Amino acid sequence: MPLYTLTNIQTGQVVQTTAPGLAMLTGKWADIGKFKGPILRGLAARAPYFHNGSAATLMDVVDFYDTRFNIGMTELQKQDLVAFLSAL
Repeated sequence: MPLYTLTNIQTGQVVQTTAPGLAMLTGKWADIGKFKGPILRGLAARAPYFHNGSAATLMDVVDFYDTRFNIGMTELQKQDLVAFLSAL
Protein backbone atom coordinates (compact mmCIF):
# COMPACT_ATOMS: atom_id res chain seq x y z
CA MET A 1 0.00 0.00 0.00
CA PRO A 2 1.24 3.47 -0.74
CA LEU A 3 2.02 5.73 2.21
CA TYR A 4 0.89 9.31 1.74
CA THR A 5 2.56 12.15 3.63
CA LEU A 6 0.23 15.13 3.85
CA THR A 7 1.32 18.52 5.16
CA ASN A 8 -1.06 21.27 6.20
CA ILE A 9 0.45 24.43 4.68
CA GLN A 10 -1.26 26.68 7.25
CA THR A 11 -0.30 24.85 10.45
CA GLY A 12 2.66 22.75 9.34
CA GLN A 13 0.99 19.63 10.75
CA VAL A 14 2.13 16.43 9.01
CA VAL A 15 0.06 13.25 8.69
CA GLN A 16 1.18 9.94 7.19
CA THR A 17 -1.61 7.63 6.09
CA THR A 18 -2.33 4.81 3.67
CA ALA A 19 -5.92 6.02 3.25
CA PRO A 20 -6.28 9.78 2.74
CA GLY A 21 -9.96 9.34 1.90
CA LEU A 22 -12.02 12.25 0.59
CA ALA A 23 -9.10 14.63 1.11
CA MET A 24 -7.70 13.39 -2.21
CA LEU A 25 -10.82 14.73 -3.92
CA THR A 26 -11.66 17.83 -1.90
CA GLY A 27 -8.19 18.98 -0.84
CA LYS A 28 -9.56 19.74 2.63
CA TRP A 29 -7.48 18.85 5.67
CA ALA A 30 -10.64 17.95 7.61
CA ASP A 31 -11.48 15.25 5.04
CA ILE A 32 -8.40 13.11 5.74
CA GLY A 33 -9.61 9.62 6.62
CA LYS A 34 -13.26 10.32 5.74
CA PHE A 35 -15.01 8.09 3.23
CA LYS A 36 -18.36 8.05 1.52
CA GLY A 37 -20.11 4.74 2.02
CA PRO A 38 -22.34 3.03 -0.50
CA ILE A 39 -25.97 4.12 -0.81
CA LEU A 40 -28.40 1.63 0.70
CA ARG A 41 -31.48 2.79 -1.23
CA GLY A 42 -32.85 -0.07 -3.32
CA LEU A 43 -30.51 -2.57 -1.67
CA ALA A 44 -33.01 -5.45 -1.84
CA ALA A 45 -33.12 -5.21 -5.64
CA ARG A 46 -29.34 -5.51 -6.07
CA ALA A 47 -28.75 -9.19 -5.26
CA PRO A 48 -26.44 -11.07 -5.25
CA TYR A 49 -24.31 -9.40 -2.59
CA PHE A 50 -20.58 -9.10 -1.83
CA HIS A 51 -17.90 -8.55 -4.43
CA ASN A 52 -18.10 -12.16 -5.61
CA GLY A 53 -21.86 -12.67 -5.40
CA SER A 54 -21.51 -15.24 -2.64
CA ALA A 55 -24.59 -14.04 -0.71
CA ALA A 56 -27.80 -14.62 -2.65
CA THR A 57 -30.12 -12.90 -0.16
CA LEU A 58 -30.03 -10.19 2.49
CA MET A 59 -30.51 -12.91 5.11
CA ASP A 60 -27.31 -14.56 3.83
CA VAL A 61 -25.51 -11.23 4.34
CA VAL A 62 -26.88 -10.80 7.87
CA ASP A 63 -25.99 -14.41 8.74
CA PHE A 64 -22.45 -13.89 7.43
CA TYR A 65 -21.82 -10.79 9.56
CA ASP A 66 -23.49 -12.33 12.61
CA THR A 67 -21.16 -15.32 12.36
CA ARG A 68 -18.04 -13.44 11.26
CA PHE A 69 -18.16 -10.89 14.08
CA ASN A 70 -19.85 -13.13 16.66
CA ILE A 71 -22.68 -10.61 17.17
CA GLY A 72 -25.14 -13.12 18.61
CA MET A 73 -28.32 -11.85 16.98
CA THR A 74 -31.56 -13.75 17.54
CA GLU A 75 -33.57 -14.98 14.55
CA LEU A 76 -36.15 -12.25 15.21
CA GLN A 77 -33.44 -9.57 15.22
CA LYS A 78 -32.09 -10.92 11.94
CA GLN A 79 -35.56 -10.91 10.39
CA ASP A 80 -36.16 -7.36 11.63
CA LEU A 81 -32.85 -6.18 10.16
CA VAL A 82 -33.59 -7.83 6.80
CA ALA A 83 -37.06 -6.22 6.80
CA PHE A 84 -35.50 -2.82 7.51
CA LEU A 85 -32.88 -3.18 4.77
CA SER A 86 -35.56 -4.37 2.34
CA ALA A 87 -37.64 -1.26 3.07
CA LEU A 88 -34.89 1.16 2.06
